[in-house]
Amino acid sequence: MVDSKWLVDKKHYWWWVPDVTQLDDEAVMEGILNYGRWREFLELKQMLGMPRLRELFYYMTKVKTRVNLRPEKIALYDHYIQRHATH
Repeated sequence: MVDSKWLVDKKHYWWWVPDVTQLDDEAVMEGILNYGRWREFLELKQMLGMPRLRELFYYMTKVKTRVNLRPEKIALYDHYIQRHATH
């Protein structure tokens, strides 16, 4: 679960959402992967844990028919997750 205060501090990634504390993990991860900085990705990884991060990334890039991540971001994070996730 993502910390509500952290989401409010990062509201600029979801400026159109009235209450960012209601975002699900997938929406949070999508915003951070597309627009966040590396430090914010690492903070998200710490909050969600690597297994959940890997599960969400797989769902977002392999299962869903519409992928909302940029190709260069998919390549970067796919490499990172494959290298650092325990199988």
